[in-house]
Amino acid sequence: MQSSTERDLLEKSKGGDDQAFRKLVEAHQGFAYAVAYRFVGEQGEAEDITQEAFIKLWRTLGSYRAGTKLSTWLYKIIMNGCLDYLKSTRRKRQLLQVDTDSNHLIADETQGERNQEDREMLAIIVNLAQQLTPKQQSVFVLRDLEALPVEEVCEITAMDAGQVKSNLYYARIAIREGLKENYREAIKPKS
Repeated sequence: MQSSTERDLLEKSKGGDDQAFRKLVEAHQGFAYAVAYRFVGEQGEAEDITQEAFIKLWRTLGSYRAGTKLSTWLYKIIMNGCLDYLKSTRRKRQLLQVDTDSNHLIADETQGERNQEDREMLAIIVNLAQQLTPKQQSVFVLRDLEALPVEEVCEITAMDAGQVKSNLYYARIAIREGLKENYREAIKPKS
């Protein structure tokens, strides 16, 4: 359910109020960036996708349906941008180059060693998620990393509940196998 403040900001934005739209962007930009980053795993690309998503949101405000949650609509835009990026030839060229510096995550630095372990695990999971099929990755990121309910994942991905659950099942198996492999590599004795 949308708050009345968000509905008011949406209506003002539809009327061309730049300040109202700025407030919507400020309220959702952290969330939008986190979703994009979890899809693409690269800070610069996630920032670009987030920026493009808000530009598209601004351009399509006139077609916004009042019954739709803004976050759901924004997820769709971001997900489509991420999938387009992942399909692009630029991405295919980048996959040929190994960049060990790209596994950084947004996190609170004050929690010490436990947070470091959590960030490392999340980096591994994000990397593994990038190896899934686009449908599996979409469902996995939205359901397991962003903790959206199945109904909202269905609306965002235009899949029915059975397709979401099936893709999530296979995504989780792939992630589990990848984690096992990473764990085996981490405990191998050095020779």
